[in-house]
Amino acid sequence: MQARLIAYVPEGAAIARIVMPGARLRIGRSDDADLVLAHGSVSRSHAELESLPDGTWRLVDLGSKNGTFVDGARISSTAVARSGWLRFGDVHCELSMLDALAAEAQAARWAERRTHATRLTQRIDAMAQPQDGVATPALLDHSLRAVLELAQCTRGFVLVAEGGRHRIAASVALDASLATGPEFTGSLGAVAQALRTRAPVVFNDVGQDAWLSSRESVVRGGLRTLVALPLLDGRTPIGAVYADRREAGPPLTTLDVELLQAFAERCALWLAARQEAGGTAEPPTPADLSHLLAGHAPTQ
Repeated sequence: MQARLIAYVPEGAAIARIVMPGARLRIGRSDDADLVLAHGSVSRSHAELESLPDGTWRLVDLGSKNGTFVDGARISSTAVARSGWLRFGDVHCELSMLDALAAEAQAARWAERRTHATRLTQRIDAMAQPQDGVATPALLDHSLRAVLELAQCTRGFVLVAEGGRHRIAASVALDASLATGPEFTGSLGAVAQALRTRAPVVFNDVGQDAWLSSRESVVRGGLRTLVALPLLDGRTPIGAVYADRREAGPPLTTLDVELLQAFAERCALWLAARQEAGGTAEPPTPADLSHLLAGHAPTQ
């Protein structure tokens, strides 16, 4: 029986691994681990999950500093015959046992997500082609909706930087005029961090994350998942895509972020081309987030 391990690394996308019968998975912070958990609470060589001849699995702690846990109990070595929750330091992992049918269904779902993402990408690429010399201004809206669909989120916006200011150029289920005030129940801190680090910011079950759960807007909004993707022209941030949801749902994994970044790259290319040509991506709106972003983190 195959095993699937989903690691929920704080302040990052979930990492999913399928481990085949007869295989062994080394877990740790070291780059040469089979499952790299880049978190300070995880030892360089932390634990090992190995297949046993009877079809079960054994989890062995490799002398880690902060311990290995199975369903809350610290272990040194134990057989794992069923699905449950593991913890390595402060990183929680969901372990699932998959029979042949379940493993096949999982592989089919992942393949379908890639195929669907490809179809969405092709549709947006076609929209980006000039029609009568002008690219359609609906591209940002369609790109945002594609991000929401793939991330399985319910609302979001595209932020564009122009002339030293940041404004909302497209939004779904968010009133752009309200997104600049205290009524906003998302995380501008995540957007500011994505712009500052020039890297995606992902949170799963954000209520358990100290950095976000202390923010009033996130607590008020009851957010469960969010993602902020920077839009880059080379290394220069020219905007960001933000999406979130309040409802429980599947985690955003590294595979999901890989698919989402493809849309972010296309948005960035189109925005950069429009700005170079002296045009604007969308008609101006009063939704200026510059002062709010500056209050969360530097964006340059």
